[in-house]
Amino acid sequence: MLDTIFTWKGAGQELQQSNQNYWDSKCQLRIYQSYSMPSIVICSDLDELDTGTSITNSVENLATLIWRQYQSTVLSSRRYLGNNFLFIEHYPRTNPQNRNHQQEDFSLVQFNWDGKRFYQPRWSPLTPSVVLTMIQQLKLKN
Repeated sequence: MLDTIFTWKGAGQELQQSNQNYWDSKCQLRIYQSYSMPSIVICSDLDELDTGTSITNSVENLATLIWRQYQSTVLSSRRYLGNNFLFIEHYPRTNPQNRNHQQEDFSLVQFNWDGKRFYQPRWSPLTPSVVLTMIQQLKLKN
């Protein structure tokens, strides 16, 4: 399992990554791996006042950057994302200053993949218990 803070520039597009004029954006990145099941990638908002571009607003570029960075290490390069990569967007909303009376939110984000990048994201809501079950099943398979 990988658990780290992932940082990217601006909305995440390639040209922005090397430009210091673009703002840093960050999220908590957790990757759960299995040899027999799809890897689970969870990008969680840090629930702080200024974490840059939101996960939602840069999701296709963020997924592409994560894939490029981890495909040969944490994510197996033998896997292709359409079938072996589950991307979950998470907003914990635990900080009382940022909650705005919203509940914790999980969404499975599905993409089209052209072999180089993700595009056309589609969100499906998930409950916390479904996400927990997915992670527990993956751990049991290892």
